[in-house]
Amino acid sequence: MQHVHEHRFQPQPAGSLTLRQFIESLRRWTPEMRQMVQIALTRTSEERRTYLQQFHAGHHERQPGALDGFMRWAYSDPRLEDVPLLLAELERTEEDYEGALDHEADVLVRERAHGKTQAQRVADYLALLGMESSDRVRAAIASLLPPGTPESAVVATIRQMRRRWLELYGDDHFFAED
Repeated sequence: MQHVHEHRFQPQPAGSLTLRQFIESLRRWTPEMRQMVQIALTRTSEERRTYLQQFHAGHHERQPGALDGFMRWAYSDPRLEDVPLLLAELERTEEDYEGALDHEADVLVRERAHGKTQAQRVADYLALLGMESSDRVRAAIASLLPPGTPESAVVATIRQMRRRWLELYGDDHFFAED
């Protein structure tokens, strides 16, 4: 039986997964996959590159593993840094959105996305992750909301922006390129 080996990482082709599908796929990650990502996140970009080179150099001497493709992705995709915040986003409850100004969140999302490519919109969505913890971002969003909007509503509105982003632009291709 002849084995076919990948000799270099094959990036995900544009259009293979939408933003929504990628986020949903996180729900199906096994504990081993999460552990691989946690380990990869502790390494610098250079360390990841070196590890991948060593992995490829040694793949002829071992049986291919079921998670080899996932490992190659985890060690090579720059969006890996966003995975912990994406996983945290999946853990949100309805209480995290209480008090959000839905209409304002919708307008802010549409304005931010206007005229951008799919890749730019995906990058903008990822940039919104965890932003409610930034004083500067909260102040900037608060300045766009009705005067006197409570801090808790500002935070919930930022979260609602991400939720609305997925509703409007979740079909953008996660691995799209400009």
